[in-house]
Amino acid sequence: MKSIRRCQCLLLVLLLAAVAAAQNKQKLRAPDVIFVPTPQVVVNEMLRMAKVSGDSMVYDLGCGDGRLVITAAKQFGARGIGIDIDPQRIRESNENATAAKVTDKVKFILGDLFQFDFHEATTVTLYLLPDLNVKLRPILMSQLKPGTPVVSHDFDMGDWEADESKSIEADGRTHSVFLWIVPAQLSGTWQWTMVPAGTNDRYALTLKQQYQNVTAMLTINGKESTVTHLKLVGDKLSFSTAYNNFEGQIDGDRMALRTVHNGQEVGPIIATRGQPGVGAAN
Repeated sequence: MKSIRRCQCLLLVLLLAAVAAAQNKQKLRAPDVIFVPTPQVVVNEMLRMAKVSGDSMVYDLGCGDGRLVITAAKQFGARGIGIDIDPQRIRESNENATAAKVTDKVKFILGDLFQFDFHEATTVTLYLLPDLNVKLRPILMSQLKPGTPVVSHDFDMGDWEADESKSIEADGRTHSVFLWIVPAQLSGTWQWTMVPAGTNDRYALTLKQQYQNVTAMLTINGKESTVTHLKLVGDKLSFSTAYNNFEGQIDGDRMALRTVHNGQEVGPIIATRGQPGVGAAN
């Protein structure tokens, strides 16, 4: 009787495994693009532009034969994850990682990159078609931390303008590399008082943005004032008013501002979004 039950349990386990395998197989679509290897000189430049280091976690979306994350691990000491929907590419990637002796630093995952979680990435690399980049864009913007570099070989991100681009000659043609820095979401009105600078001037800075491009309207003590040299890079905002140059670090609805007042560096002055903020030096 016990042996019958064991057989029944074994059959059930095998059946469940077969169903799970069939479901996983159904979830994976055909590859969106054919595999075209990125020349090694382009790979090197992509990683250089992204400032990859030993502290980096590089996610390559559509990893092909794994050369990008393998290079990141072997030359820069970074960790890396490659994602591809083609089982053959994953097999090649694992074989290449073994040959390069970086299996302790890289991992390759068979899956649909549009269903993947990228929160741990500190660098994202791509070699996809323009429509796929545009489709992926809101996912990257919502999951990646402000300041995360995104680098693409050959294809842009639609109306999200690149922060940097470069042309490289390789294999008889010109290759393009595009770099974006994921911007903080800072639209809204930021308010602070210049208490640490020894004044009670009340600032209200209303910001609107499209990606990293920002426009501003400023009032000081209720009167309109001019903002110049406005620049957003990741979670860092810099701007000038009629009286001060500011540098700010954005963290959600708080921004730590620093400035020079009467020859002395002052900060952090805490600005808050959506409610009156009183600056306080910590």
